[in-house]
Amino acid sequence: MSPRPDITMDAAEVRAFLATRPRAVLALLDDGAPVGTIADITVVGDELAVGVSDAAARGLLARDDRVCVVADQFPTYYEIRGVVAHGRARDLETTGDRTTFRLSLDDVTSFDFAKLPREGAGSGRAR
Repeated sequence: MSPRPDITMDAAEVRAFLATRPRAVLALLDDGAPVGTIADITVVGDELAVGVSDAAARGLLARDDRVCVVADQFPTYYEIRGVVAHGRARDLETTGDRTTFRLSLDDVTSFDFAKLPREGAGSGRAR
């Protein structure tokens, strides 16, 4: 069995990919159970600026600052890419019906199927 190819993105690739995604799924905790909503995201240096207007999500965020932001794309198989950023919401600010916060990009899982070999070892094709 051949070793798995490394399809992770480096920090610059993560930031570049996230810069193409205006929205992402925001996962929050409701008494320990995950719940999700859609949030606006913007890359600011090595952080994400996240904005959410969903009232239930804003209430959960006020009680527990642990969050996960998931952004992906999947136009074709070799274009599948995604980033999952975990951490604690920082610098929470609420204005009207919108809460914004910052999320560091230092705890990230990422994948980029374009890095998969098309032939040979690690391609998934039997030879």
